[in-house]
Amino acid sequence: MKKAIGIDVGGTKIRGGIVREDGQLLKVQEVPTEAHLGGKEMVERIIRLIHQLGTVEVAGVGVGTSGQVSLQGELLSATDLFPEWAGIALQRVLQERLQLPVRVVNDVQAMALGELAFGAGHRYKDFLCLALGTGVGGAIVYKGRLMRGANGAAGEVGHMLLHPGGRRCPCGQVGCFEAYVSGRALEERYLERTGVRQTGSSILQSPWEGDPRASGLLEEYLEDLCKGIASLVAVLNPQAVILGGGVARSLPPYVPQVEKKVLSLLSRAAAQNFSLVLSELGDSSMLLGAGSLLFDQKE
Repeated sequence: MKKAIGIDVGGTKIRGGIVREDGQLLKVQEVPTEAHLGGKEMVERIIRLIHQLGTVEVAGVGVGTSGQVSLQGELLSATDLFPEWAGIALQRVLQERLQLPVRVVNDVQAMALGELAFGAGHRYKDFLCLALGTGVGGAIVYKGRLMRGANGAAGEVGHMLLHPGGRRCPCGQVGCFEAYVSGRALEERYLERTGVRQTGSSILQSPWEGDPRASGLLEEYLEDLCKGIASLVAVLNPQAVILGGGVARSLPPYVPQVEKKVLSLLSRAAAQNFSLVLSELGDSSMLLGAGSLLFDQKE
């Protein structure tokens, strides 16, 4: 049975694992990202992690990374959290250094491939993955294949316009979906109202606690989430939206009401047989999806 190495490049840690073709993770290790040290040092950390995992009898290496990734595996853009990451031809550099086949995609695209091959997406041919974490990312699967777009950047749903003239987004624009439903946005809105700093997940887990001035914040957050999801479903007409990421792990109590509200905002055709579901793979989705790039490719 084929094996590959999957790598998930995140803001705080780089995780790697040996992925078997049947979806089993045989070995998982991680190292700190230390992104402030620059892109070249991140490349070296990825390579050291791959060597620690072992490259004997693997079909190659798949990487899911933050940032926009070209069809050739080059980092087209990255946030300020990843200095000197944009512009690195990561796929080419790793292939030359490792002498192995390497595929590189955006991290949420890797998540979608993981869900498609081994998780909630296995039941659908057309779905959207929505990653709710520090930021908001997306990936589109159509007819069982990942849609990457003309330049590899399809699915950047966090930067669609939700509220014209609204809150400033880390991308520099205002009113983006991410500026309202990311973990960072939820924390900022809670801080503005209460003067208390909490994580987005804890706010969702205990909305009844804290300053009463924040009492309506949960309803506003869920309303914005529903509007954004409904807009995406109206355009893409998927069978399902799969929610993942750190914030999504705190959403299970709210999924039924969010799904009901989304359905109420859709046309009859778009609402037919639509489901809102949570990731079945959790933190492993990006590792598994990255590794799956070396098997039966779905992109």
